[in-house]
Amino acid sequence: MGLRKKKSLLDQAGDTVNGYVEQVRPQVESAVATAREKAGPVLADVREKATPVLADAREKAGPAVATGAAIAAEKIAVGASMAAEKAAEAAGAAAEKVAEVAEPEKKKGGKLRKLLLLTGIAAVAAFVLTKVKGSKESDSWQSSYTPTPAPAPRSEDDTAGASPAEAIADQSESPRPVTTPEDPSDVVEVDDKSK
Repeated sequence: MGLRKKKSLLDQAGDTVNGYVEQVRPQVESAVATAREKAGPVLADVREKATPVLADAREKAGPAVATGAAIAAEKIAVGASMAAEKAAEAAGAAAEKVAEVAEPEKKKGGKLRKLLLLTGIAAVAAFVLTKVKGSKESDSWQSSYTPTPAPAPRSEDDTAGASPAEAIADQSESPRPVTTPEDPSDVVEVDDKSK
């Protein structure tokens, strides 16, 4: 028993294209045959119309015979070119069909869709798992945190004072009278009598 080998992408593509060519070949051949069949009566019609014109031209004048032959040849060439154009159109259409069939259609966004789908499924599974486990664990949970007690309130009797001036002010038993620049507490006269 031999090992089975996978075909490469190039081999697979070649097989696919060969299959499509075999499918399209009868259509192309029939299109070419149809073009020839349609061109045959057109050519015969052109020949039938050109023959009396040539005979009449030969009878009327010798120099006109050369001109008539040129006209007939031109008409025959036009008929042949029409047949060739129709055959070329059929071959072009067949080639377009082969190209359309042989070209695979590209998928867009397949990897991103798969990633989003798997992420969504995982999220739903995690949610369900937490709901199932969460209901049993919530009953036995207790906090081990004990807050620190509030600081003790300060006493109203502040003997230290905030500054030396406040300490001196706290030593007096009664409040002192209010002073202003117009009404100072002590009048100090400054004279320069010591000279």
